Amino acid sequence: MSSPEPCPMTPTDLLDLLFADHVKDGGEDLRAFLTRWGPGAPAGPSAFARLAHVAVHAADRLCASVAGHQAAIRRLFPGTPDEAVTAFCVSEDQGPRPSGILSTLTPTAGGFLLNGSKKWGSLSPLADLLYVAASVGEAEGRKQLRMVKVAAGSAGLTLDPSPYAAYRDHMPIADLKLVDVAVSADAVLAQDAYTDFIKPFRLVEDVYGAVAVQIGVLRLGRAHAWPQETLEDLTALILQGHAISETPMSRPVDVILMSAFFRAWDRVWSGLGPCWDRVPTEERARWSPGTGTLGVAARARETRRQNAWAELTSSSTEL
Repeated sequence: MSSPEPCPMTPTDLLDLLFADHVKDGGEDLRAFLTRWGPGAPAGPSAFARLAHVAVHAADRLCASVAGHQAAIRRLFPGTPDEAVTAFCVSEDQGPRPSGILSTLTPTAGGFLLNGSKKWGSLSPLADLLYVAASVGEAEGRKQLRMVKVAAGSAGLTLDPSPYAAYRDHMPIADLKLVDVAVSADAVLAQDAYTDFIKPFRLVEDVYGAVAVQIGVLRLGRAHAWPQETLEDLTALILQGHAISETPMSRPVDVILMSAFFRAWDRVWSGLGPCWDRVPTEERARWSPGTGTLGVAARARETRRQNAWAELTSSSTEL
């Protein structure tokens, strides 16, 4: 059962949460971390409050990024059960574009049958509920896609994590095989899967993942007496991420705000060098300071930024 929608998190609420005392994750595995801190945390259309309430307990960068991943799914699917660990399964051999999604959803007398395969199912080995993209046919020359809710353990669903055995310090990944998986009609979401879910997911996840890591790094910095200016910069970034979460996160003006946010995050992260010296080696390794910031590749961000400005410029010219 889903949690009731709470009152929106205010900037004051967020600041109070960030600077309160919290017990961090005690070395649990990812699923234990999510099921310990996730259920009962505030939820809602933005899912930002839930993200913040989970991320403050993260003891490493992986837990923080998974908190962001789960919050991004809940933003797009606010009806997700409160206690569920979830996965978003779209990509196939030809990637996540509609033309490359060959999984099919076929009507039956009692619902639908789902057939196909998926690549790169992040967190699927730990998930209770998987959101799977499939085609219901074509209309006007365009493939019609729907997201399907599939319970872990469903007959006909198999997961293969072996192609990703070499990935370390990453959320668990598996490929999916779906053979005549029976799904009920109410498990098929009516919205256009590409427009409403697939297209926005990567950017939403990037923002939420960045904020989650910022929350963890802020708390790490406070614990190890980092310079006050650095802690202030991290706090400001988190509050900017909160402001972004209050937008649709899809319009050109939203993308411009996100572009500034990511550039500021890159600058702050790049300037943390001396700060890491104050963190014990083992704890420093858990936050992987040498791997750069999380998120969509710089080239993809730059393309989004240029497209946003082009659209705004075109609109301005037409006035």
